Amino acid sequence: MDVYEVLYQFCLEYPVLLDDKEVPLWKLKKEDLDKVNLNLPWDSIRDLAIYLYELKKKQQNSKELVKFDIIEVLVGIALLKHDDKNNYMGLVTEEMCLTYLSELITARINCIAKYYYMMKKPQNTNIFDEIILKFPQKKDIRASNINDLRELVGRIKSYFK
Repeated sequence: MDVYEVLYQFCLEYPVLLDDKEVPLWKLKKEDLDKVNLNLPWDSIRDLAIYLYELKKKQQNSKELVKFDIIEVLVGIALLKHDDKNNYMGLVTEEMCLTYLSELITARINCIAKYYYMMKKPQNTNIFDEIILKFPQKKDIRASNINDLRELVGRIKSYFK
């Protein structure tokens, strides 16, 4: 199974609040999206873009990259509402989020590459590392991860259509 398929499954298991009950995302119907609490720390896609930008800015000056919840970020990109009625600006903001996420992942790969020989899987990896490093290692991950992320966000969105 591809790591992006595993990540997609984790995203569908993300717990949300529906009528004050915690349920996994996959149990929702399209009409439930308006009344569900996504249980995310951001109120809009714009807030998420600002968070990712600030995280990227902080991590450029840090020797150790923060491990953030990639599942929460992907669910946010796919399902958070836009601030304004302008659909074009919402799409631009979504693309900014994907770009920042891709850059964070690439920075994390570079950080890990400094400490590990990339032919072997490090012993202390978590789901974030498993997904971004795509063990067994692919050679073109930096060039292809934004397209994989776009496809993943599209799959989450299309689940509710």
